[in-house]
Amino acid sequence: MKRGFAAMLAWLALAAAPPLPAADNLALRRPATGSPICKPGEEAGKAFDGRLSSKTEHKFCTLQRPGWLQVDLQSRRQVREFVLKHAGAGGEPEAMNTRAYTLSLSDDGAHWRPVAQVRDNRDSVRRHVIAPAWARYVRMQVDQPAQDPADPATRIYELEVR
Repeated sequence: MKRGFAAMLAWLALAAAPPLPAADNLALRRPATGSPICKPGEEAGKAFDGRLSSKTEHKFCTLQRPGWLQVDLQSRRQVREFVLKHAGAGGEPEAMNTRAYTLSLSDDGAHWRPVAQVRDNRDSVRRHVIAPAWARYVRMQVDQPAQDPADPATRIYELEVR
């Protein structure tokens, strides 16, 4: 009951703030890199393609720990929020949702400044609103890829940058 109530409150918080149009996703179809993939077809770019339609075709997956995912916004842009769509958002079990991760920004792709750190995520979709900051690169480092520490796979369906 407690978990259900917390999930409902999280959903209401997301619903209360109007979502930005898809065109405002600064990372959409931008160049992406990441940890070695689980299998062909699960490359880093899949997390920035704007699609959730398939468990096997529209996600980034890596077995590396810690795993990472990075996007080049191709110019310095003002970043205000991130919307992360984990395994549950793509139709996989919520037990596969990323548990612990850090989101960081950079102007040069070498020097990173953390802007959001999560240690106990359970949500399928997680929104992070930050103080507006300028950056060219966005990086997600995954320290615990799923709810079960024995599950080695990071599964990210979308990482929207707004």
